[in-house]
Amino acid sequence: MRKRWIERGVLGALLVGLLVSLSGGGAPRASAAPAPPQAPAAVLPQLQQVKIGDVAASSAVGVYLAQDRGYFQEQGLNAEFLRFDSGSLTVAPLSVGELDVGVGVVSAALFNAIGRGVDVRLVAPQSRYELGYSQLILDLRRDLADSGAIRDFADLRGRTIAVLSLASTNELVMERALQQGGLTVNDVNLVPLGSGDQITAFANGSIDAGLLTEPQATVAADRGVAVKWREAAEWSPGVQVSNILYGPNFTQRNVDAGQRFMLAYLKGVRDYYDAIIAGRGDREAVIATLMRYTPLQDRALYDRILFVYIDPNLAFNEGDLRATIQWHLDRGLIERPVDLSTVIDGRFVQHALSVLGRYP
Repeated sequence: MRKRWIERGVLGALLVGLLVSLSGGGAPRASAAPAPPQAPAAVLPQLQQVKIGDVAASSAVGVYLAQDRGYFQEQGLNAEFLRFDSGSLTVAPLSVGELDVGVGVVSAALFNAIGRGVDVRLVAPQSRYELGYSQLILDLRRDLADSGAIRDFADLRGRTIAVLSLASTNELVMERALQQGGLTVNDVNLVPLGSGDQITAFANGSIDAGLLTEPQATVAADRGVAVKWREAAEWSPGVQVSNILYGPNFTQRNVDAGQRFMLAYLKGVRDYYDAIIAGRGDREAVIATLMRYTPLQDRALYDRILFVYIDPNLAFNEGDLRATIQWHLDRGLIERPVDLSTVIDGRFVQHALSVLGRYP
């Protein structure tokens, strides 16, 4: 019994000592108010990761602005940009769910993939050629322009003309240019050359004209080897160049996330449209975003290049897309006819417009 009381006494002493140490050694103060309970720390919602196949092109400015201005975060999304050398390379990882969103140029490869059942769809436009906003320009070698040797499209007969690639929309646009002068591709020497090689070829006189994209068209003019003669929209307006693609992650498995992405993207597009095309937004802020995400780091060039056109209601030029599909089909570049309704999935743009309304 004595042992049990001793144990209790020791335990009581320990408890008293502990209370004294916690109270700072003094007696408890009767007037002290109990400490208010602490509110639990706010738990931030987990952002859903979205993997975007990116080619660091100015046509993706709507996506970049959505990222920089927090529009993706507002929609519960965390954008991760994965760099690709070409938009065509995003199709395969999109189709198997390794990407959620990609960039796709209008091409035979894209149409053939969709025709073979690859689960990739055009869901929104990026850039297209409109007057004053077409980044594809027909340059002339400076001596030919200065001498007046080439004044109109008919004067291109027999000339060596470079395009960025054959069997592509680039060649289609060049073919339409030649038609302005009553010519066909058989009346000229059409050669494929990349942008850098075209600038060199202008300098050494091995090409007479070339289709160049910005900023290379302006760089060639700055170096004095070529002049910016005609922009593509002068003879072929409305050409749909690049587009937003979704794979099955958004078209099937998580449509809600696809809708939220599109809503953020549309907000970014409208910020761009306001600033650059409508002239009532912060132009410098848009340029700063482009300099963060694209290789064009020369601020002065932005004052001389043509910017891209993106429709503020994300409307496709479906007539041009059908004509482009037919052009590829006529040349045997597409394996089978493609129904445009199997290429475009308009659900996501429709949802974004239902939330934001149509652009005035």
